[in-house]
Amino acid sequence: MIKLRKIDVDDYSQERDTLYSLVEKIWTRPESLDNVRHSLDRWGESGTESGTYFYIEKNDEIIGLTGYFIPSLADGDFGLRHHGITVPGTGKLALDELLKYLRKFYKPDFKRLIELIPEGGEDLIKRFKSWGFKLSKEEVPDWESKRDYYKYVMVREE
Repeated sequence: MIKLRKIDVDDYSQERDTLYSLVEKIWTRPESLDNVRHSLDRWGESGTESGTYFYIEKNDEIIGLTGYFIPSLADGDFGLRHHGITVPGTGKLALDELLKYLRKFYKPDFKRLIELIPEGGEDLIKRFKSWGFKLSKEEVPDWESKRDYYKYVMVREE
């Protein structure tokens, strides 16, 4: 059984080593790993980031990380935060749990989930399509601070 366990931002300093160890198992490209660490620290230390992170658990064992942020509640746009797993075949199940959470806590405002993919991550496009996302013709949104890093915008409409 896959479930999500919310990470309280106030516990970030205690969780940081666990999170770093987990993301080192998931993201093997150095630039991707650096990006995830930077985002985790920004979320955990700034006190200004929207949304949250969750541990993905299978049978009470941590197997991944996911989360969301809210770039535009008025437009119903939510961004996917570093969705990654260590157990093949569990990514979609975990995404389904995150979508259930977003629907429960944000409907009717939650309208779409956006995933940004960097150049070099083209292999992820097929995976996200199989999870119900569509490759968008939109440019990387203005709310993304690392617009030069990302190349592709994928959207899952609700």
